[in-house]
Amino acid sequence: MGLDMRAAMKALRQKRKCYVSEADFQLELAWVLKDMYPDALVRCEYVPEFNTNMHMDILVIKDRKWHPIELKYKTKGAALTVDNEKYVLKNHGAKDIGCYLFLYDIYRIETIKDSIGSAFAEGYAIMLTNELSYCKPPRKKDCVYSAFTLENGCIKHGHLDWAESTGEGTKKQCRHPIVLKGAYECHWEDYSEIESTEVGIFRFLEVKVV
Repeated sequence: MGLDMRAAMKALRQKRKCYVSEADFQLELAWVLKDMYPDALVRCEYVPEFNTNMHMDILVIKDRKWHPIELKYKTKGAALTVDNEKYVLKNHGAKDIGCYLFLYDIYRIETIKDSIGSAFAEGYAIMLTNELSYCKPPRKKDCVYSAFTLENGCIKHGHLDWAESTGEGTKKQCRHPIVLKGAYECHWEDYSEIESTEVGIFRFLEVKVV
């Protein structure tokens, strides 16, 4: 049996509506998964023997099978208050890089699957954000990162690359194409609403790799 990530995210949003950082999000999700699966091994920042340069955000080993989980927490600058706790969220910007890195997480999970063979059960790439433009198509159809966009309902597969006109400064450390073996449909779901403003609503995208 695999992980019930839908139930895990439901349990998580009942505990926390938003997070200080990606590390905060990672810790809370790992905690929820350990509560759900007390007999499983749950590890954060796991370094696999087959690639000592890799760090998995969360690895759940259940019934001797691996379930790697990669997370992204991309925020729009905001000062929010939840249950008398104040959250000052950074403005990450660089949506093009954020999209690329999420898809690269899917690629990484596929490489883990290839590396461990039958020990792989399933993996998950999850993005949580209050930058709701991630859920929508880009304003310009010919934008340089059109291959990497994550708008609701899109399907990502095959060879994904930057447009030829992309500047070197934009690509930075994300210059290599991403090649996905599987096809992955993007479905954004509501996570929380702290306030009815453009920065107070959080949604998440969960992609399963099998």
